[in-house]
Amino acid sequence: MAKLLRFVASPWDEKSRTVEAACYLLAVRLAFGLLPLQRALQLFGIVRSETGVGRISAAEAQLIGLAIGRAARHVPFRAVCLQQAFAAFLMLRRRGLAATVHLGLMRQDGSAGLQSHAWSLSGTTPITGVVAARGFTPIAAFSA
Repeated sequence: MAKLLRFVASPWDEKSRTVEAACYLLAVRLAFGLLPLQRALQLFGIVRSETGVGRISAAEAQLIGLAIGRAARHVPFRAVCLQQAFAAFLMLRRRGLAATVHLGLMRQDGSAGLQSHAWSLSGTTPITGVVAARGFTPIAAFSA
């Protein structure tokens, strides 16, 4: 109940960003869960590219990262790094900000298996998953 009261008392722009983030998390989860990756990327107009184009606003980009984090903790499904990275990407792109999603792999300790991770950036500003990306080798990057 305290979390709900804090949310209701928060500024309108913070609430609207969090609700938008939750909607994008759901859209990405559905698209990536129901469609092959290539088709889901086409649906959202995302292409393989190393750097996103658009204006740079570190402050605005960081607010989007916070909104994604808040929404990911409260949606009724597990919002994993891939969903968070692409939801942030879509929010950044909607605002005309530079957006890039990186996918990376890392060999698991003591096994032949691989671990994957996705993170997003706006220019050089970290948005989602960048801290956890240490040790991962980037294998693909996507931008608008």
